[in-house]
Amino acid sequence: MQFLPLFALALALSYLGTWVVRLAAPRLGLLDHPRRDRWHRRPVPRLGGVAIYLAFTAPLLLFAERPLPAETVGLLAGGAAIFIVGLVDDLARLGNRPKLILLILCSVIPVLAGVRFELPPAVIGAPLAVVWILGATNAFNWLDNMDGVAAGVATIAALHLVALAWLLGGVETLGPAVILVGAGLGFLAHNFPPARVFMGDAGSGFLGFTIATVAAMGTYRDVSNVLFTVLGPGLIVAVPIFDTAMVTVHRVLNRRSVFQGGRDHPTHRLVAMGLPERKAVLLLYALSAVSGTAALTASSLGLYAGLSVSAVLLLGFLALGVAISHVRVYEGGLADGRAGGGSPLPNGLTPLPAPFANKRWIFLMLVDIILVTVAYIAAHLLRYEGHLPGRVAADVARTLPLILGAKMAGLYLAGIYRGVWRYAGMPDLIRMAAGATLGSGLAITGLFFWTRLDGFSRTALVLDWGLMLVLVAGSRFSLRLVREYLGTHAERGRRALIFGAGAGAVLLLQELRQNPALDYRPVGFVDDDTAKQGAIIQGLRVLGPRCDLAALIRRHRIEEVLLAAPSCPPDVVCEVARTCRAAGVEARRIRVTLERADDGTAALGSPGASAGTVRPQEVLRA
Repeated sequence: MQFLPLFALALALSYLGTWVVRLAAPRLGLLDHPRRDRWHRRPVPRLGGVAIYLAFTAPLLLFAERPLPAETVGLLAGGAAIFIVGLVDDLARLGNRPKLILLILCSVIPVLAGVRFELPPAVIGAPLAVVWILGATNAFNWLDNMDGVAAGVATIAALHLVALAWLLGGVETLGPAVILVGAGLGFLAHNFPPARVFMGDAGSGFLGFTIATVAAMGTYRDVSNVLFTVLGPGLIVAVPIFDTAMVTVHRVLNRRSVFQGGRDHPTHRLVAMGLPERKAVLLLYALSAVSGTAALTASSLGLYAGLSVSAVLLLGFLALGVAISHVRVYEGGLADGRAGGGSPLPNGLTPLPAPFANKRWIFLMLVDIILVTVAYIAAHLLRYEGHLPGRVAADVARTLPLILGAKMAGLYLAGIYRGVWRYAGMPDLIRMAAGATLGSGLAITGLFFWTRLDGFSRTALVLDWGLMLVLVAGSRFSLRLVREYLGTHAERGRRALIFGAGAGAVLLLQELRQNPALDYRPVGFVDDDTAKQGAIIQGLRVLGPRCDLAALIRRHRIEEVLLAAPSCPPDVVCEVARTCRAAGVEARRIRVTLERADDGTAALGSPGASAGTVRPQEVLRA
């Protein structure tokens, strides 16, 4: 409760200060006008970062203990310096090189005042802190690419810093973190899409600098491992790191300047895929919350659990990055982000060197090595309630190479690396279960001959099999699940109603979602089957029967009706066509055909065939 006045004061100062900036900036000509490399489409007042800076600095100066601790002085001095650099850049546009030099100098200030990662020796902890602060500052600067993103993610990160400081007893960082939550929320009230004000570099740089400095000030002094000193802060700012890494990789691959602005950030790609801007922003908020929760979990359970959680979270971000990387954002650039790697090998056992000629398979193998390691460690953590006894930890480390070799061999022999996982289904899941079982069998056999299983928990070995299957299957299906989720929530294209709710309708829906070239936005189904009324199929509801078609067209602003029941009687087809014509919309009938490859004219299949290409082909006439 003692920190509640700090939060309230920061929230009020930020909200009211941002309001003043909104009113004053247009009169002073301080507007961000639309540009080709920017997202907004109208002039928006800038310099909201002034309100954020004052809302953080004033409460900290008023309520901080006297005399001010050296680290607090470093935080205030470095924050003032980074704010001034950002403000000058907002007003006069600094070049990339001089700005980078100034940011480096600003990042050194808190380190000179004693802010560093405590566990490593000073010769390592101090430079590590400079790199950490500089990287986070730039990451939040880049993250400020769409309304509400940087402010919201910074607020969520600060909230998790509060929780982490409370959990680990970092009293000296609790106050600044609470103030930062209030300052971020006050500004976010004006910046959430559609934004009425921008924070500018003065705000984004200051937020990144402050979060990084507070994270390094004292929260992690009591941990017992060097790696863990940066694991928690890294998880808390995982979203800005993901944004920076993805943009950097794609710009390098497309031979573009890393410091060049553009609409190639994850948020821009999500919107290009059809997600509304607010949903794209909220998705990053959710990812930031998950990452912060992972940091809290890791700090509670220890290093091994922390590394396991981090590995799974990393693969989740990787799946999202791959799913959105195919969006074309550069003129004349790569059409998609898919890695090369040759054609799939035929079915059957392949010689061992073959997978190593395919880049995708090498990538999948590296992912599986991480997952097998995570599963083996996590299984023992579960068995021993989160803390490994000394002998068990030594046995796990000693036998890990054997486990890796046996399980990778089992996955390979089961044909896991010959699958096209974009279309993974139940047969692939069965194949993964076979590979996991074979790998676990080989591993247990090897352990038996090596150690006679002396000191090994049988329960942990069974848990290891289950966790490995879940993680490997999750890694394969995650890409498909992410793409289906994004396709389900996309809001672009002509609003279409699907007539029929059977197998043909599901096939059509999947094609409409997976093929953006068709430019349809499915809204729901119409079907006369009373048992299907109100049912949800692939995320869409059966809205009503045929007799309600005209009302449904008006209510849901339908632009086209797609008849997905090839065997529908002619009188029903004519009735649908008449209803659509009366409502002023088009009706199209779906036909599935097989065409000869030689001339492409003779259809070999019937309208009800179960194979071929699904397209809205025929405009229905009454």
